[in-house]
Amino acid sequence: MKQVLNVGYVGCGVMGQVYLNAARSIPFIRSAAVADSVEASARKAAETFGVAAVYTDAEAMFADPNVDAVVLALPAIARTELAVQAFRAGKHVLTEKPVARDADEVRRLIRERGDLIAGCASSRTRLLDSAAVVADTLAQGKLGTLRMMRCRWQTSAKPKPEVMPPLWRFSKEVNGGGNLANLGTYMLDYFLGINGWSLEPDTILARTWTIADSFADHVPAGSDGETLTSALVSFKNGPVLMIEQGEHYVGERVHECQLIGTDGTLTFPVVPSNARVVLSQYAEADGSIAEQVLWEGQETFSTVHQRVFADFSQAVLEGRQPSTGLEQALVVQKIVDGVYESARRGEAVRVENI
Repeated sequence: MKQVLNVGYVGCGVMGQVYLNAARSIPFIRSAAVADSVEASARKAAETFGVAAVYTDAEAMFADPNVDAVVLALPAIARTELAVQAFRAGKHVLTEKPVARDADEVRRLIRERGDLIAGCASSRTRLLDSAAVVADTLAQGKLGTLRMMRCRWQTSAKPKPEVMPPLWRFSKEVNGGGNLANLGTYMLDYFLGINGWSLEPDTILARTWTIADSFADHVPAGSDGETLTSALVSFKNGPVLMIEQGEHYVGERVHECQLIGTDGTLTFPVVPSNARVVLSQYAEADGSIAEQVLWEGQETFSTVHQRVFADFSQAVLEGRQPSTGLEQALVVQKIVDGVYESARRGEAVRVENI
């Protein structure tokens, strides 16, 4: 079995450098090449992280025999075509989230992948230690029959930025959507993944809102992606999922997730933080609610960046599927598409039609 994976990186912006930095701590990854349409960015990244090969054309990098796998760290508008090119060149692919701009693009990736390994980075937060505790508690049946999954993740409004965020963050055309596509995919991956990907989404009822007029000068002109989502997702064989997901929230940052069952409730964060996983159960002896802290600790974004990259790389080296492969990412994307379709139509939609 090959011991070290030679990786090439397409996109040397913020996320490309996050991957390059994470690779420094992963002994079975060798950063072999970087590619960026802006040559200065590619050369700077290569110099900073000690990468030998520099390209301004991703397809040329895909032809490099010294590259086994590629990371696509750029907006969704470019990733599907690049992934197809990489597959056709025989390269394994790790793509950023959202996996694509819509479900049809994901279906195309699945057709083109062949026997290669492909993963999506939406699994980041599910690779935390706290997430393993949540999944184990659920699997052990301590909650009884799971009825409801709930997640509120709202980040507070901040002062007007001196430098505008990139357009892709709130662009349907460039990244497939706004806050839900960019960050809400973490939540969807998390809740589907801790259930072993056994839940089949059925019906979605949702509303989305774009940036409020009072914060219009906080985002680039032309931003048409949502900054707030409220959605109810029902599953054919299980619970419902309630999502409140947004930013530019006029209030204190809120992040709380729960699994609510017939016999207990589990409360936990999904975003890396000073975290606690708390199990609440009914005490028959006195009719009280007993709380037990199952896990407590500090978790960081650097940890999740390292783990998602390590998981994908090990999957390639071991010939297995990563935590979130394309088939799993398709389920996430179908829910995202369903949310947008429900919001557009003003009524519930069936996921089977997406």
